[in-house]
Amino acid sequence: MRRVLITGSGGFVGRVLAERMTATGIEVWGADRLPEDHPAQKTRRIVVDLTDREAVAKLLDQSKPDAIVHLAAQSSARKSFDNPVGTITDNTIPVLHLLDELRRRSGACRLLAVGSADEYGPVTSEDQLPLRETSPIDPQNPYALSKWMQTQCCRTYAALYGVDVVMTRSFNHTGAGQRIDFVLPSFAREIAGIKLGKRDPVIHVGNLDTKRDFLDVRDVCEAYIGLLRDGRRGEIYNVCSGNSYRIGDLLDRLCVLAGVYVEIKIDPSRLRPVDTLELRGDPAKIKADTGWRPKIPIEETMRWLLTYWEQKLLLEENSRAC
Repeated sequence: MRRVLITGSGGFVGRVLAERMTATGIEVWGADRLPEDHPAQKTRRIVVDLTDREAVAKLLDQSKPDAIVHLAAQSSARKSFDNPVGTITDNTIPVLHLLDELRRRSGACRLLAVGSADEYGPVTSEDQLPLRETSPIDPQNPYALSKWMQTQCCRTYAALYGVDVVMTRSFNHTGAGQRIDFVLPSFAREIAGIKLGKRDPVIHVGNLDTKRDFLDVRDVCEAYIGLLRDGRRGEIYNVCSGNSYRIGDLLDRLCVLAGVYVEIKIDPSRLRPVDTLELRGDPAKIKADTGWRPKIPIEETMRWLLTYWEQKLLLEENSRAC
């Protein structure tokens, strides 16, 4: 695995993954729809629309990768309710183009297609947990549907044409640099602002009773590297911790870490039309096949988030002052 192409390399996970790969001597190429203001160092980036078949062919001709990590996607379940067609298009057409190019080339290039735990759909009873790769699939929002469609495309190309593709169902992950339309970065930014005296001590929230299986993005990137090397062709892997955390409890922990007291107000606009009370996965399969284990505790991840936002807000204030 000397040269890896990362689609969506300018995104949250893509930036961290590119940095960790280049640190181990892997040559990383990145592909994004739009130019990135702060591209990862030592990464060759190509601006490309992956819904354009000819552009995808040129991308592979130029980068000549040994492996591809397909991260490019519309990644917000909440946004998918407002734009279902755009979400499904962006999350299925690119992977079809990649799969078909790999079919035509018949080369030794592995594709890691990153999916979502949202593909499992609602969990209605405790005995369904933890979710395993063999658990029933029932996508309940356009984002989940698009990721399920991606997985089905990959399984078909692996079975019919022998394309070397490995799939994930990745559970929630977070860290410094994640967009604020995700729950923990949103909380961390607001709490950092309250700590610095820049905001009133009030936070507007959605459903705090949901439970999610969170990983640190750095652990997730190590899982993806492990799957590129040791994952089995045509197989699906949960990328998860095996532990679930109530969102309200994580908000409380962030407040304690920051040393602030806040008033919590429910904002109906932040509630999803369809939501699952708990998502918790079983990581046994990825552990068995790759030896991967999550190493970073949730407290360290939240401390990283808070530090990032405190520094970012201070830098923004200093920039305005100049």
